[in-house]
Amino acid sequence: MNQLLLIPIVAFAKLLTLALQVSGRGSGTALPGYLVGRYFPFVLEALVSQIPVVVAITGTNGKTTSQTMLSAVLDQVPQAKVLRNKAGANLSQGILSELLKQSNAVGRLDCTHAVLEVEEATLPRIARLIKPNIIAVTNLYRDQLDAYGEIDRTEKLIRDGIAQCPTAAVVVNGDDPRTARLTQGLGNATYFMSLAPEYARFLPYEGQLNHRVPGSQGLEATNIHINEDLTTDFSIQGQINHETVHLPQAKTVSPGFFHVYNALTAIAIANLLGIDGATAIAGLKTFKPAFGRGEILTRQRGDKQVNYRLLLVKNPASFSLSLELLRNIPALKLILAINDNTADGKDVSWLWDSELERLNQTDIDWILCTGIRAKDMAVRLKYALDAPPGPIPTDESIRQAIDLSFDKANTGDTVFVLPTYTAMLEFRKLMGKTLDVV
Repeated sequence: MNQLLLIPIVAFAKLLTLALQVSGRGSGTALPGYLVGRYFPFVLEALVSQIPVVVAITGTNGKTTSQTMLSAVLDQVPQAKVLRNKAGANLSQGILSELLKQSNAVGRLDCTHAVLEVEEATLPRIARLIKPNIIAVTNLYRDQLDAYGEIDRTEKLIRDGIAQCPTAAVVVNGDDPRTARLTQGLGNATYFMSLAPEYARFLPYEGQLNHRVPGSQGLEATNIHINEDLTTDFSIQGQINHETVHLPQAKTVSPGFFHVYNALTAIAIANLLGIDGATAIAGLKTFKPAFGRGEILTRQRGDKQVNYRLLLVKNPASFSLSLELLRNIPALKLILAINDNTADGKDVSWLWDSELERLNQTDIDWILCTGIRAKDMAVRLKYALDAPPGPIPTDESIRQAIDLSFDKANTGDTVFVLPTYTAMLEFRKLMGKTLDVV
């Protein structure tokens, strides 16, 4: 009976998505799933139960990048057909919207793997329904206190989600003390992703850096080197399923030590899925940064071309680590775009917990503040900078900030943009990129 009911429900969802897109009132990444999930709650389980392998990726930072890396690896497997919520719609309605979008007219899905990014508080709500074979947790940082409350609550929510899936393999950040203890007392097979200690100590984890127990299952990255173009080289060693893994030459275009964790997560999951190391490394080479996560956009007028590299910031950890990454950029040109819409978090006090003082160690050419909370950002800079590079322009209009930055830059320059989530979406739209383009 449920299968028959899927036919009109799927038709409704597809028509609604089309109407939203044609009218310009949305892309259909949330509303269809919200309505269907509210009035026909059986649909999510009915759709996802058709997929042989389900991977759920959650955590504070790195969900989208880990998902995109794993999808790039799976694309190397000829028989694999991958479904993912690639627009970053990681609430239950977004996941359901993607499943409805990908199903055919009779509610059937043609895919072998679902790689789903799941928002932290959503995991315990849908874990029982999606029954993931593998759950990955990237890290746990303080993030949007007005949405989630204290980080202890987020940790408990994720643990509750894992507890609903006793047969799922769990891949966690083994250096983060919060994620490393998530499965204590649970029966889940757990795999720990770590950086060699000389690199991990730079990450701003809460509490004392966890050290993986010798002989425990997982992967460790060593010989990490960030190149001038911000690509990252590293080596991998460890054990998965009690088999030795040794990959001496890995590379990712995502910039920074923190993205190495995402690569380790993707490679560990690939191994658990039976994909060999050479194929996983080949997949990483084809990986392109997810929207706003190291992505480069270009603006050209006549003979003048300026590149904009987007590094999403959404909490003190991501902001501080992105600033650390920019330390060795010569003549740094920087746009800080801060919004306080619901998806960003209404409370922007986290700007004061971010280590803007790291900018004092950079070679700054100019800085520009934009977004709804541009003035708040400018005030934070006033207290952070020992020697500002002259007056810092502040304009709440992101469109005008793009125009001003283009005028200030020389042809061939790269301007680094550190935006919050909705500021990033607006920036991309103004540059001709929409949310669905990944």
